[in-house]
Amino acid sequence: MAAATRKVHGRIHVVVSSAELTVDQWSVLDRIAAMKGPVSMAAVAETTGLTGPSLTRAVDKLVTAALVFREVDASDRRRVLVDLSTRGVALHAELAPLVYSAESEVVEGSSTSVDELLRVLRGLTR
Repeated sequence: MAAATRKVHGRIHVVVSSAELTVDQWSVLDRIAAMKGPVSMAAVAETTGLTGPSLTRAVDKLVTAALVFREVDASDRRRVLVDLSTRGVALHAELAPLVYSAESEVVEGSSTSVDELLRVLRGLTR
């Protein structure tokens, strides 16, 4: 599992480094895009698997690059919400097909089918 993760991260790194992003930053950007709309940092942490400090570091860099907005939730001041900026939406649209293609190449290069791999991964998360 660790070797597969390193291989996928390596392929993703090649794609996202051209935009001066790390794999963690891409993961955050991709998750926010998938969740559509302002989302809590806790929800992003849960779906990316990043620890609090790693998530904060990634979001800080994305905010500095003007790819993400961060704001306090008006209904619950303890929650911090993040959302893509227009620039973040555009960059995600540009990189997503390349990243997803790189991920698919790793899966297609294995003897395991995508369906089989998803079944195993679902079993691990239960």
